[in-house]
Amino acid sequence: MRRTLRAAIVIGGVLVVLVGAFYVFRAPLLLKAIELAGAPPLTELEAVALGEKEVWADDFYTVERLDADTFAISEPRYFRDVYSYLIVGEREALLIDSGSPLRDISSIVAQLTDRPVSVIATHLHFDHVGNHTRFEKVLMPDVAGLRGRTRDGKFVPEDLEHLGRVEGYAIPGWDVGGWWTVGAELDLGGRSLTLLATPGHTPDSISIWDRSRNRLFMGDYAGDGEIYAFLPNSSLGAYLETTERLLSDLPPETLLFAAHGGADTKAAPSVGMQNLADLRDGLRAMRDGRLTGTGFWPRAYPINRNTDVLADWTGPGGSSWDFE
Repeated sequence: MRRTLRAAIVIGGVLVVLVGAFYVFRAPLLLKAIELAGAPPLTELEAVALGEKEVWADDFYTVERLDADTFAISEPRYFRDVYSYLIVGEREALLIDSGSPLRDISSIVAQLTDRPVSVIATHLHFDHVGNHTRFEKVLMPDVAGLRGRTRDGKFVPEDLEHLGRVEGYAIPGWDVGGWWTVGAELDLGGRSLTLLATPGHTPDSISIWDRSRNRLFMGDYAGDGEIYAFLPNSSLGAYLETTERLLSDLPPETLLFAAHGGADTKAAPSVGMQNLADLRDGLRAMRDGRLTGTGFWPRAYPINRNTDVLADWTGPGGSSWDFE
């Protein structure tokens, strides 16, 4: 009887240690699992269904013209279906996110404009800075203490900011061509863009507001599909604060453009302000314990018919309502 009891205690203790270890190291364990699994192969060209206004620029990138001088550049054969946006003014142009490192997006940009092009990332994940080094002028947002981390004018993301190792990509570094402060306007010549701080997905996340055309280019902040709020440095608290501020500051007719499509995406992924209102309401319900998640980890919380927030567990060490 005593031996059985001792064995049960030992087994129980081992299980507690294993569960505790998984809880503490769940994020790096997930990243390692993704790294070991590897990225899926590219979708065959013939299997990609293009949208009505979308055309192939080469055998990897497509281009959709949103208006005469605004372009969505997509990577539909890559399973992450990354979208970058080229905004062209009379004097210069801005590329919002330089995409994944799989191919050279600068050659596509050169097909679309002959004006000098600057690039800025909505955040530092590898599928948003993959071609930064191919552009002469890289702008950086003056947020989250990034400016103080430059060395001799060069910026290098940290491992958990970049996350490129999950697909075998080394961390790049680039010369900073200028710092863009929150709320400041960038004049492209006849067209001005405003930088907004939109933390939540990451502390350094930003969005670019094209006020004159009622568009917000928001990277991975929100959109249809899954919102990643469980990654290292994610914060549901920051997501809620940002969402409430955007709903207060942006005109109700603003269209929000995201940086990822999906299997059914037939146009540049965009949602209206109602989607932000749904996100705000859902985040408040999550915070107050009124919305139940499903799944083990990350937990999926339904926001509306098309959108789920994927979140970390609550409790010590969770990224639920504060940045680590």
